[in-house]
Amino acid sequence: MERCIIAAVADNGAIGKDNDLLWHIAEDMRYFRRTTTGNPVVMGYRTFLSIGRPLPKRVNIVISTRSWDDVPEGVIVAGSLEEAYSLAEKTAKSKVNDASVDVEVPENDVATSADGGRETESGRIFIMGGGETYRKALPTADKLFITHVHAVIKDADTFFPAIDPAIWKVESETPAATDPETGYTYEFRVYTRRVFPPLCL
Repeated sequence: MERCIIAAVADNGAIGKDNDLLWHIAEDMRYFRRTTTGNPVVMGYRTFLSIGRPLPKRVNIVISTRSWDDVPEGVIVAGSLEEAYSLAEKTAKSKVNDASVDVEVPENDVATSADGGRETESGRIFIMGGGETYRKALPTADKLFITHVHAVIKDADTFFPAIDPAIWKVESETPAATDPETGYTYEFRVYTRRVFPPLCL
């Protein structure tokens, strides 16, 4: 399966503060939903806590070395990133989580099986945070889905690793737009890998 990373990143690499997002850009939220729905999503424990519940219409895999007394319904726990990838591949043909949250998902945004259930069929796994999980995932990722938000957040405490142009090339890019609520200008950019880093033997 194609290993993908999805994130919204400020000009200085900032992505979060106090385990929360730095902004709420409506079009970015819609882009995230359209892109990830119907696919396995992988996140760290703190990222899951910030969301509070499983995302609907997706296989939710949470990386955690903690002992959970009561794992939420719709969540699969992995002890490491590699285990998360393995679990995502094993569940890729299973029907995705249908947990109820207040997010509207258009019918044409996901594949639907003959019996009406939604299935993961795109062949992609999405890493969706947080900072440490992004750092571990970047060396073996195949594709990046990045919302570039043109702002400098000086008091952020979580950052996305640098995107090296020698390793990543831009596959597609949208024209810049401005969010009416925050005033931030942003664009969506998809990167594909040029080369993989050398193996350490």
